[in-house]
Amino acid sequence: MTFIFFFTQGDQAMLKRHDKSWTVGLENLLGGLCLLLAILNTPVLGQTSTKNIFLINIDGLRWQELFTGADSLLLFTDRGGVKDSAAMVEKFWRDTAHERREALMPFFWQELIDNGLAYGNRNLHSYARVANDSLLSYPGYAEIFTGYVQDEIVDNSRIQIPAITVLEFVKAELKLADDQVVAFTSWDLFPFAVSHTPGAIYCNAGFAPVQAKKLTAEQHLLNRLQEVLPKQWPDVRYDALTFYQGLEFIKQHQPRVVYFHFGETDDWAHNGRYDQVLEAAHRIDEFLMELWQWVQSNRRYRGATTFILSSDHGRGSSEADGWKRHRPYIKESEYTWIAVLGPDTPNLGELANTETVYQMNIAATLAQLLGLDFQQVAPKAADPLPQAIGP
Repeated sequence: MTFIFFFTQGDQAMLKRHDKSWTVGLENLLGGLCLLLAILNTPVLGQTSTKNIFLINIDGLRWQELFTGADSLLLFTDRGGVKDSAAMVEKFWRDTAHERREALMPFFWQELIDNGLAYGNRNLHSYARVANDSLLSYPGYAEIFTGYVQDEIVDNSRIQIPAITVLEFVKAELKLADDQVVAFTSWDLFPFAVSHTPGAIYCNAGFAPVQAKKLTAEQHLLNRLQEVLPKQWPDVRYDALTFYQGLEFIKQHQPRVVYFHFGETDDWAHNGRYDQVLEAAHRIDEFLMELWQWVQSNRRYRGATTFILSSDHGRGSSEADGWKRHRPYIKESEYTWIAVLGPDTPNLGELANTETVYQMNIAATLAQLLGLDFQQVAPKAADPLPQAIGP
């Protein structure tokens, strides 16, 4: 849509005869018109069915576990730190990779994947990577939220993210209230990561209690449990507390965009406990099932909600202790995975022979699913994920 304004010589002469304040007022009016025209001329993206987004990060979960299940090199040797091998073998070991991954994450592979697609199975020549050189958590999340590498973020130091995030963008563009774009995270760093402007996105992180004028009985209980349960890590709460705090909030406020971060898969790996990594991934699969089933039971969310899942970095191989860590000098730390599942995504399942995608593609994908163009305000942001949004 284009508008053209013409001013005749008579109009210009009339303007000169009026005082300065009138002219300034006219200039302000014209400025407002220019802004309006800029908005009207912004390209409108295609209509989508998605009205709600759940962005879910499973910290440090390797592509190997997602696509092939339990790793024999860690399950059957001392290097995995498994305390009860017999129990773990019975629960998670099967003859084939497909059977093992279904034992580990049954809901993801038996139901959720039928609603979209997944990138990152290197055995099928599908590659998903991080773009930053640090291969640490905060640099990875900064990529996911802003759509490109943030050079100022090179480690996990608690500094405010230096660029607008897609969460902030969506909230502003759709004029959403504070309870409509929210984050629930196991790691307490995320208030620094989810928004460039401090406090712009509601974020319940780490051991912070949920606060409200009127808490439900469940929220009171969860807050108390966070306070009294033994803490395995000083800055990361158990994922179950994160999930149920978030789910209770969702039931109350029905937000449009929800961010979940689950951290145990990463921290148990750092502790050298592969059995607990498997248990944590299995619990997260149960969380996904409970959340998805609640979404399908709710009229506002059913048929209008997309899940975007990913990790934030890879890990080293199982052949040594590299699986416990992720650094530039640890081979395979750059490889990760991404899944997109919802009404606008083709039901292609596990992708093969694809071009390399990056977790920085997630931000523009999230915005486009809501009919928005994140690159209008973040021109450095990577393009949306190929194939993630159907014609």
